[in-house]
Amino acid sequence: MIVDSGNKPLRVTGKVRWFNQFKGYGFVEVEGVSEDVFLHFSIMDRCGVKRLNNDDVIICDIARSDKGYQVTGVVEILHLNKHETADRKTEVVVTAMKWFNPAKGFGFAQMPSGEDVFVHSNLLKKHSLGNIEHGHLLTLLVHHTNFGYEAIEILSD
Repeated sequence: MIVDSGNKPLRVTGKVRWFNQFKGYGFVEVEGVSEDVFLHFSIMDRCGVKRLNNDDVIICDIARSDKGYQVTGVVEILHLNKHETADRKTEVVVTAMKWFNPAKGFGFAQMPSGEDVFVHSNLLKKHSLGNIEHGHLLTLLVHHTNFGYEAIEILSD
């Protein structure tokens, strides 16, 4: 059960009930909170995310306002409702970095086939890599999701 802490934010894990990027808001379900928690687009905009899908899982800070609980910050998106496709297994590929934006927390590398590979900043942090410049070669372990290729490990940089 969530204990009301006044205006002090609480860090929680929530599941997106729905989020409409065109309306500019949505709601998150948080265990122990009897009401839906309001999520305004400006909070998502701060972390560079424009849309969320139903059932996405986020770590966020919430606080009580006179209108109920509201998300005050998103710390991490644990699941963007993506899934690995059954037709493709993980594979090792040598890629060249196309671009990386530290402010957005992600970038894309390119495989020899020309297909893009999503690279998240958490993977770079894990390997103590800073901003990677255009053309930098990386050997990546990738898997294919319904959103395209994603790097799941850096094997050499």
